Amino acid sequence: MLLVALAGLLLAAPDVSGTYRIETTQVVKVKKGETGHAKVTVVPQPTAHVSPDAPISLAVTSGPAVKLAKEKLGRPDAKETQAKGVEFDIPFTAAASDQLKGTLSFFICTEQICERQKREVAMAVEVQ
Repeated sequence: MLLVALAGLLLAAPDVSGTYRIETTQVVKVKKGETGHAKVTVVPQPTAHVSPDAPISLAVTSGPAVKLAKEKLGRPDAKETQAKGVEFDIPFTAAASDQLKGTLSFFICTEQICERQKREVAMAVEVQ
């Protein structure tokens, strides 16, 4: 029993959530029918980076008043930042105020490890 518990501890993925933060556009203001842009950025601490070689994706959904240019963004859509993170630009048009939601999947790395992360994001769309 002790051996099984010890093996579980050794196989458990280390918590790397403190090595980065996710920044989003909290409220995106846009004129009705015009293209707006929401941003989602992974900002690593100086001791970490987003893996440039591993898969990365942002699956975006919206309410009925928002039309997304693209619902699934991947590596070609991810712009690398100076802080060794990535930024996604999410273009959309809106007929009325609504919401954008996304599931962000990426690998954050330090000198010792690279761990897959999956985070939910949400942004409000305010039509002026």
